[in-house]
Amino acid sequence: MLSIVVPVYNVDKVLRHCLNSLRFQSYRNIEIILVNGESTDMSAAICERFARIDSRFKVLHKKARGLCEALNIGLLSAKGEYISFVDPVDRIDGLMFEKLLLTIIRNNADMVIANHGEELIEEDMDLFNSAQAVVWTKETALRKITEQFQLKSFLCNKLYSIELFRSNPVLEFDLNFDLFGDYLMAVQCILKSEKIMYDPNLHYHYLAYKHASFFNDLTKEKLSGPKALLKIIDLTEEMSHFNVSVIKDLYINYSIQLLMHLLNEQEKNTRHLKEAKQNLYHFSLNELTNYKIIFSCMMARKMTFIYFYFWKLKHAKLN
Repeated sequence: MLSIVVPVYNVDKVLRHCLNSLRFQSYRNIEIILVNGESTDMSAAICERFARIDSRFKVLHKKARGLCEALNIGLLSAKGEYISFVDPVDRIDGLMFEKLLLTIIRNNADMVIANHGEELIEEDMDLFNSAQAVVWTKETALRKITEQFQLKSFLCNKLYSIELFRSNPVLEFDLNFDLFGDYLMAVQCILKSEKIMYDPNLHYHYLAYKHASFFNDLTKEKLSGPKALLKIIDLTEEMSHFNVSVIKDLYINYSIQLLMHLLNEQEKNTRHLKEAKQNLYHFSLNELTNYKIIFSCMMARKMTFIYFYFWKLKHAKLN
């Protein structure tokens, strides 16, 4: 059996579309665990309705402190030999789990990564694909998921053997890192895997127009983002065939954006600003590889308010 975990919180406008894409999967031997984190809209009612019409849906109404705790609740409840995670804002094609399950079983793999694409507008973009799955090294898998950082689907376009999580050392989502907690978990799964497969066919659809702007609310989760990236750097720094500088680039770039958004707040928090500014000095410039990020870091370090002025002008034009 396959377990699919869907964390749900105030997504009633888009939830039905996602759940229908799970309900009508060609592979039927699944349980769909909906972890509702005290939604205040109609999300809970929608979950209950799907559970009434299809017994494969299991609804858990739990008070969760954030995304990672909701994912842990689903993970602990899973009864399948394989597990996957789906963002309730996105959708998957009808053959996804049949294809991924065949790939992971036939190749005796620990995890299989599906190709995923970003949809900017609402339209049916399912394509018939028949490319063959290939083996990825750990280094290739790490590099590819890091390159796809902007899509932020680190966890959801993958199928895992449940043993990756339950065999020693046991893997659980770190409650300290709601932001990038999925990235950290994906890295841990990759490092623990003996065999990783990649399916180049487009199965997972990241619906960009439905996702909230990344910095909509500057919560403590976003402030903890750099700490999660530092843990990932620690885990991957000793890998001989992986250039950890690409994650250091992400760390600095995220820290710059965090600092700019903190400066843009009407009520500025001095402690948060100081912490964000200090993040820019965590690595020396010669540890970075992206020239644009190196230049931005130099500017943000030495001429913070001048850089903020130009950042704000650019941000206003984009909006």
